Amino acid sequence: MSGFWTSEDKIPIEQKKVSVPAEHGLEYSPGQKIEFHIPPGIGFFQPKESYLKFDVKLSGQEAGTLGENTRLQLDGTLGGQVLIKDLRVYSGGAGRILLEEYQNYNVLTAVKYDYESNESIRAKRALTEGCVEHSEKTRSTLGVKQDCQNNLSTNPYFAEPPRVVGTDKFENASYQKVKCLLPLNTGIFSNDKIFPVGMTDGLIVEIILEEANRAVKVLDTTNQHRKLWANPVFLSSNGIFGTPAPVLLPNSAPQTPTGDNNGAFVDFFVRRDNLTGVNASVGTSNFPFSVGEEIAFINGSTGVYNPSIANGSVSGSASPPIISKIEYLPTLNFNCIKVTLAGATLAGGGAGQYRPTAAFVEGQMIMVSASHDRATLKPSYQISDCEFICQQVTMPQGYTSKLASMMKSGGSMNYDFSSYRNYKVSQIASEVVATLRLPLNESRAKSVLCVPTNAVVAPDNEYMTGKNMYVEDFECGAPVTSTWMGNHSSRTGLVGIADNITQYQLFYDGRLNPNRKVVCSKTSSKISVDAQPLIELEKALVMGDITPYSLMPFRKNFVIGRALSLQSGVYDARGKDFQLQVEYLGTAPGFNKLWNCFCCHVRTIQIKGDSISLIT
Repeated sequence: MSGFWTSEDKIPIEQKKVSVPAEHGLEYSPGQKIEFHIPPGIGFFQPKESYLKFDVKLSGQEAGTLGENTRLQLDGTLGGQVLIKDLRVYSGGAGRILLEEYQNYNVLTAVKYDYESNESIRAKRALTEGCVEHSEKTRSTLGVKQDCQNNLSTNPYFAEPPRVVGTDKFENASYQKVKCLLPLNTGIFSNDKIFPVGMTDGLIVEIILEEANRAVKVLDTTNQHRKLWANPVFLSSNGIFGTPAPVLLPNSAPQTPTGDNNGAFVDFFVRRDNLTGVNASVGTSNFPFSVGEEIAFINGSTGVYNPSIANGSVSGSASPPIISKIEYLPTLNFNCIKVTLAGATLAGGGAGQYRPTAAFVEGQMIMVSASHDRATLKPSYQISDCEFICQQVTMPQGYTSKLASMMKSGGSMNYDFSSYRNYKVSQIASEVVATLRLPLNESRAKSVLCVPTNAVVAPDNEYMTGKNMYVEDFECGAPVTSTWMGNHSSRTGLVGIADNITQYQLFYDGRLNPNRKVVCSKTSSKISVDAQPLIELEKALVMGDITPYSLMPFRKNFVIGRALSLQSGVYDARGKDFQLQVEYLGTAPGFNKLWNCFCCHVRTIQIKGDSISLIT
C-alpha cells in the first residue's frame, strides 16, 4: 500500500538504443524513398524517445559553372524535417496494414515548428535537427527583423568564411555533412506510451524525400526578394567619407562619400551597416558574398534594378560582374570591406550601364546576388548513413508471460494515439468566393487545420529566393504599395498564405460554424491583426496536440483552424458534409492554392490473437 511518504513499486524495465539501418541503398537523393523495417524481435520500444538519424550534404550548381558560388542551406526553421515530403507507417508481416499516412508531412511540421516554438526550442533544434538559429553576429543594423537564414558564424551547412584576405572560391566542396537527429512527428512516434512492436509483427516506416528546390534556400543577406535592407550597402569607389548628409535607408546616419563615383572602377567598398565591417577580429567573416559569385545592385529607395543578365552591361559584356577578391581593411577606410571584380569594371551611369542610376549613391545602392536570378541554379542534397534509432524497452518476464497468456485466451489489446489525415483541395486564383468540400471520415475527430499553400509551378531559383512569390510582410515600415520592399516567402509550398482573404466560415452538421463569419481582412492587409482567427487557430492547435507558444507566425504561415471538440473529447465527423467557405472580397487572390486540410483524430490499433485491425 502506497502512502504519502513512500513510493509505489514500479515495474522494473531496461532500456537500450537499437540501430535499424535503411533497407535499400547507402545514399539517397531528392524524390527517392527510404524504408525502415523495425523488427518484431525488439518486442517493445518507446516511440517518443526514438528518432531518425542521417547525414545530409548540400550542393549547388554543377562544379565549374556560374552559380556554384552561392551559399545555400536547408530551411532554417525546419532543418532536416523539410526533407520529408510523405511518411507512412505500416504494420509488419505479409498482410501489412497502413497505420498512418502523412501526405505533405513537412507542411504539417512547418505549422508545428512555426507555432510550437520559443528561443530554447529553436536552439535545441539547431543542435540536433539541422535547423539554423538566428545569429547576432550577422544581424541587420537597419531595422530588419531577426532571421534564421542570415547565419554565417554558426551555419552547419558550410564552413565559416575566411577571416583573412584570400581568393578561395566557395564551391560544392565547401559544404559540410550535417548530422540530423529527427523526431518523427506522427501519432505513433509522438506517443508517450510504449509500443508493442512484437505484437504488430514489426513496423515498416516509409519516407518519400522532398524535391531540392522546396527544401534548399539561399541566404537572405544576399537575396533581393526578401529582407533587402539586411544586405551589404554600397559606400564608394574609393572608401573615403565626406560630409554628413541624410540617406534613404532607415535607422542610419552615415556620410556622403567624396571622390568620383561616376567613373569606371574595378573595386568598391561597402558600409559597416549590417555588421559587414566591425573590427579586425571579425574581418570578412560577416560578409555574406563569396569569391566567384555574380553580383548586382538595387536602388534602396526606388527598387529600380538592372536585371543581371538580360539588361546589364559591364565593359561591353552582357554578364554581371563576378567577385574575385574580398578584403578587410582595418586601418584605411574605417573598417570597410573592399570588393574586387574579376576583369570587369563598373562603368559610369547612363543608358545600358550596369547600374540603375547615373551614380552610385552612398546609403542607397544595395548589393545583391545575381547568381540567384539564374534559372540554371540547381540545388541538390545527398543523404547518407541513414538509420532509425529505436529506444528498446525490455519488460520483465512475468509481464510478458501474463500478456501472452491473455492474448492466447481470447483477450485483446487496444493502442490509442492521435494522428492526422490530409485532405487536399485545389483552388484557382480567379475564385473570389470558394467552397471547399472536406470529406472527413473520422469517428473521433479533434480539430481541423487548413493550410492554403501556394500551388505555383516555378523555376528552382524562384522557390529558393521567393522571386515572384507571396509577400508575407514588409520591413521597416515600408508602404504596402511598394511590393518590391516586401519579404517574399521563400517557403512556397510549405506554408500557408493569406493572399487577400477577407473572411471564412465552416459548414458542417447542418449549420455554419462559427455562427458568424471570421473576418481576416486586417491580417491580409499586412498592416494590422484580426484577433478572432487567431483565437480560433489557438483552440484548434491545442486540440491538435500542438502547443502554440506564440501566434506571431501567422503572417509567414497563415492557417485556418477549427476545434471540433473540447478538452479530451472527440467528435464524430462522418457524414457531416464538411465545407470550408472562403471569401476574397475587394481584391482577388493572386495565386492558385493547394489547401492542405489536416484533420487531427484518435486512432486505435486493435490486436487480438494474430490479427491486427485499425479503428479510425
